[in-house]
Amino acid sequence: MKLVKTKVKDRRLVDEKRKHIIDGAIKVFAKKGYHKATVRNIAEASGLGLGSIYDYVKSKEDILYLFYENYMNSFYEKLNIADIKTESDPKKQLIIVYKAHIDVCFELEDQVMLAFTQAMYMKKRYLRDILTRESEIVEKFKEILMDMGLPEREADLTANHLVFSSSFGVLRRWNLKGKHSREEITDFLCENNLKHIMNG
Repeated sequence: MKLVKTKVKDRRLVDEKRKHIIDGAIKVFAKKGYHKATVRNIAEASGLGLGSIYDYVKSKEDILYLFYENYMNSFYEKLNIADIKTESDPKKQLIIVYKAHIDVCFELEDQVMLAFTQAMYMKKRYLRDILTRESEIVEKFKEILMDMGLPEREADLTANHLVFSSSFGVLRRWNLKGKHSREEITDFLCENNLKHIMNG
């Protein structure tokens, strides 16, 4: 959050209020899209006054960045607590991390949809930061794949494919919902995207 300036010095209060702002923004962006949303709309959805919200952000672009930062942090936290350190077999590590990534996509499905559709509105300096963060997640997969013996270039392509494919169940939810359970989709993704890697 260092890229977004604030007038408030109390870090705990800033984090608390920005959490409300992000939650409000998710509701407003999901309903109106980023382009039609206003800071006033977000302030109302956040339970903050229009004057108060500007103590914590300067613009709608700041809010969009905070949304993406929070979104990426959710993936970091989930992957970091995924219990791979106690597992020495990189193949089993890959299964654990891939399932963890799929889990986050399902848990944050509205945010996943927004992340794929609203990035075009982000300032370049904000976008660079978010893309760097996303690359770090890809790198985590890549390291495991290279430990399995994949050449670096193949590991890079495969890692990118796995990170993207994790969101399949969310991006296709309009067709899948009601027909296939979350567990069924997760098993399908693991079977189809990991099988050839494991047997390679």
